[in-house]
Amino acid sequence: MNKRRKELTPEQQLFIESAWLLCRNRERILRDPCMAYAPINMPNGLMYCGDKAFKGATIGVYLDWWQECEKAVVTDEDGRRKLIVCFGGSMLSGWNKCHMVDEEGLASEARVQGFPTLWHSFSRICHRYADGEKPEQPYCLEEVICRLAGRYEE
Repeated sequence: MNKRRKELTPEQQLFIESAWLLCRNRERILRDPCMAYAPINMPNGLMYCGDKAFKGATIGVYLDWWQECEKAVVTDEDGRRKLIVCFGGSMLSGWNKCHMVDEEGLASEARVQGFPTLWHSFSRICHRYADGEKPEQPYCLEEVICRLAGRYEE
């Protein structure tokens, strides 16, 4: 993951580092559309399709995905839970590479079984959010984190 992480933008790095904070504050975030619709631009993609199926991902998309898709939260052989934060692969062959982060902030990458379920559920949730009622001015990721930390007045 180290090589891959060097290619990520500061906002993408922040998302990876904050994934578990966001997950632990799921209910609060989903109650506030400005937080839930904060955009998350991770380099997810499918061979032959690129990232078209995943445009418009938001914090709410990821929170719902981690909740609704069993494969989006991986438990390793040591019992550590890991959130998938980024993925790519082929919908035809099932080959994939998923980037994940555990509760201690350690990043790793691995292939997962059932990749079609993973990307299909993510795409479905992206479309659900795209069809939802978006706030005029959603927060950015950094602002959501600051609000969760109490650095902004609610």
